[in-house]
Amino acid sequence: MLFRQYFIILLLILLVSPNALADYDNDDEDEDEPKILGIDAEDLGNISLYLMVGTLILIVWKPTFIWLRKYGPDRLGQEPRDFKRKLGIFNRKFMKVHIWLGFGTAIIGTIHGFLLEWHWTLWLGMVCVWILVFSGSMMQWKWPTKEFRKGARLLHLQRTLSIIAIILLILGHNILD
Repeated sequence: MLFRQYFIILLLILLVSPNALADYDNDDEDEDEPKILGIDAEDLGNISLYLMVGTLILIVWKPTFIWLRKYGPDRLGQEPRDFKRKLGIFNRKFMKVHIWLGFGTAIIGTIHGFLLEWHWTLWLGMVCVWILVFSGSMMQWKWPTKEFRKGARLLHLQRTLSIIAIILLILGHNILD
């Protein structure tokens, strides 16, 4: 379990490394790059990258939340009931931000892919991101059956799909660079 968390953190560091970022050495070619709403396609990729990293901060928050819920009131010298209530309110707000960052990552990343002719590995990674986004949003909806939402929860919470998406996106960007 601990190994997986370190592995995911390592992948996030690799994702933010210069290999995954667009190189800006070709300033002469910037005029030819496709744009949407005045934003370069490469910049959309950077925006999507930062949104993805923001979305994946949940990997650090969830164990912290569990630890704070268990030991926080004693360690911080607060009344347990009030502390847990405030922590629950913060967690719900955090999860809403997580959901919107995930949608933003998927939408901006897909637009980035359409503007730049992507390699198939990038599209496969983007499919994994969209599966994560839809399965995560299904957990919030009330209309699917309970069993369906349970399956969506199991799909969304396993980190394997996130790891596959990150590896495919890093690999695809390295192929194109």
